Amino acid sequence: MSCIYKIKKGFGSFTQNEKIIAQYILDHRNEAIEKSAQELGEVTHTSAASWIRFSQKLGFKGLTALKVDLAKNLDEDQEEDEIFNVVIEEQDSLNVMVKKIQTINAQHMEGTYKLLNIDSLRTAIDWMDSARRIYLTGIGGSGIACLDLMHKLTRIDKDVVYYEDMHILAARIAHINQDDVLIALSYSGETPIINDLAKFAKGKGAKVIAITQYNTKSTLASLADNALYIPVKEKELRLGSITSRNSTLAFTDLLYYCLSKLHYDQTKNDLIKTRQLIQLLNS
Repeated sequence: MSCIYKIKKGFGSFTQNEKIIAQYILDHRNEAIEKSAQELGEVTHTSAASWIRFSQKLGFKGLTALKVDLAKNLDEDQEEDEIFNVVIEEQDSLNVMVKKIQTINAQHMEGTYKLLNIDSLRTAIDWMDSARRIYLTGIGGSGIACLDLMHKLTRIDKDVVYYEDMHILAARIAHINQDDVLIALSYSGETPIINDLAKFAKGKGAKVIAITQYNTKSTLASLADNALYIPVKEKELRLGSITSRNSTLAFTDLLYYCLSKLHYDQTKNDLIKTRQLIQLLNS
């Protein structure tokens, strides 16, 4: 996970004190590495505790871990192009379109993995592994990712629930309890029905995992017990929800593969049984 990248993408959701600290890191990287927490607090007119809390908000164990990451990424371009600056123009040729989409996808995936918090991913996998039942919620592009994850988890014999019809899904979620996990997918983090379902699940004691844009102030991020963040889209002229969908799919694939690895032999047997039945039906 890149400290600089996370600061740039999360800047808009920071508090005033956090923005002061973030701007100091962006403008004075070497000094941020060399100074103590007390010195950094004094030079920014904040406090040592504020620096430590900011480091933890970015997903680091403390200021020392943030400094280590900052040192590794010291040469990261301070004037890097925004990830979503490649837009479609009416005059674009087919070759230009291919190049633009290739660039968008490559840059966006790189950004997605820069935001990845391994501890958050590990927690999500552990919760899914021990869950009695896994519920998925998402609409639109997020619904496509839910459907894909449901198919994958079903193949390895996980009890997973997802319906595109939100009323049917709500009827199932009505029976959620503290032994279950709900994974809520929403790029904006402000989709009313998704947040309502997450709030209900949390009230029943279920663990709530959010896959949403990097904005810790969003309703869904605030409701979640654990969040996996995808990059924020800055440009209005973009390819619909393609980039956010691809980031979401990257995370759901990670959840599936890492969960499968926990019980490798059983997963292999489950996949063989699934494939054999499907082949039988198609014969």
